[in-house]
Amino acid sequence: MKQTFLAALLLCVPTVLPAQNYVQLEDSTVNYLQPEDIKPNKQQGSYYNEHWAYHVILENGAEIYVTYSISHFAGVRGAAASGRLSLLNWEGKDYQVAREYDLNDMNFDEQTYQLKLHPDRGLWTEGKINEDHRFYYRTEKDGIHYDISINFNNPFPGFTLGNGVFKLGSQDEVGLFTHIPFSYVSGFVALNGDTVKVKGIGFMDHYYQTNVATRLFETSYKFNNKTQNGFSGGHFMIPKDQKNEVAGYMYSYDGDKLILKNPDKIEVQERTNVMGEKIPTSIIVNYADGSTDHFWFNNVYEKISMLDELSGFKKMIAKRFVGGEILFFRGTALRNDDGEDVYFNLSLVD
Repeated sequence: MKQTFLAALLLCVPTVLPAQNYVQLEDSTVNYLQPEDIKPNKQQGSYYNEHWAYHVILENGAEIYVTYSISHFAGVRGAAASGRLSLLNWEGKDYQVAREYDLNDMNFDEQTYQLKLHPDRGLWTEGKINEDHRFYYRTEKDGIHYDISINFNNPFPGFTLGNGVFKLGSQDEVGLFTHIPFSYVSGFVALNGDTVKVKGIGFMDHYYQTNVATRLFETSYKFNNKTQNGFSGGHFMIPKDQKNEVAGYMYSYDGDKLILKNPDKIEVQERTNVMGEKIPTSIIVNYADGSTDHFWFNNVYEKISMLDELSGFKKMIAKRFVGGEILFFRGTALRNDDGEDVYFNLSLVD
C-alpha cells in the first residue's frame, strides 16, 4: 500500500482556493514535507504557540491523545513547554494528565530529532518522520505511574498546502502541517508497571499560531480516519473576526490518488447541550470546488479544558489573559449519508 501511495504522489489533485479576504494562502500546490519541517518553528513572539498533536487508535478499543506544546504568555508568566495526555477507554477507564515546564528546559537534538520537554522528565518525541518516529510519555499523577511508548511504523509521507501558512488579516498567521496522515503503530502502555504491548493506527499534525487561539478562532474541527483503501482527514479553523471564512484543508487518499480540498464555508446545522456545553453537533462543510461534507457528532466521550490543571486563582488569571477558555470535545462522528465513521476533535472558546 505504501509503494502505491508513493507512486500516487504524482497523481495528486490540486485544490481550488476559495475567494476569501481575511484568510489568505499563497497557492494550492501540494507540498510534501521534509524531515526538518517537524522542528520547532524559529518564528516566536509574545503570544506565539506551537503544537505537535498525536492521535492513536489501538486494536483493543482504547485511544491515546498526546500533544506537546510551546506557549508564550506576553510576559504575564514565563513561556512554557507542555505535554498533555488523554488515555481513553483503557480497560474501561479514562485518564488525563498534563505537565508543564519552563521553555528554557526544552531541547531539540539535531542529530536524533529528539524534542524533549525537560532533560530530567520522560516526555519527548524522537526520530525523523520518514524513518523511525515515536513519542514517549512517562510521568506520575494521583498515585498512577504512566509509561507509554508508541512507534510509528513507516508512516505515509506528510504534506501541506503551499508553504502551509494561512495569513489571518495583516498581522497574524497559522501554520498547518499534516506530518503523519496515517501510520500503523506499535509499542506499549504501562500503568503502575502493568505493561501491555499494543498495536493500532496513528496520526499526527503540527500547527503553530502567532497569537493565542482565543483571539484568532471561534471554533476548530479536526477529523481523521482509516478508510477501506486509504485514509481521510482534515483540519478546519473558523476565524473569530470572519466567521464566513475558513483556514485549513481536507484530504483523502483512496489507494490511487491523494486529494486536498479547501473549505469555503462551514455551516452549523444544529447545536446540542453536551457535557454542560452547547456545541455544534451537525455541520456542513462547503468546499471551494462545489462539493460538500455533512458531519454528525453522534458520540462525544471526552471534554477537557486547556486550564484544567491550574488552581482556581491561576485559572482566573490565565482565562483573563487569553480572553476565554478553550474546551476540547472528542469522539466519533458520521460523515455523509453513507455513514462513514470518523474520529473528531472539536475545540471552541467558552
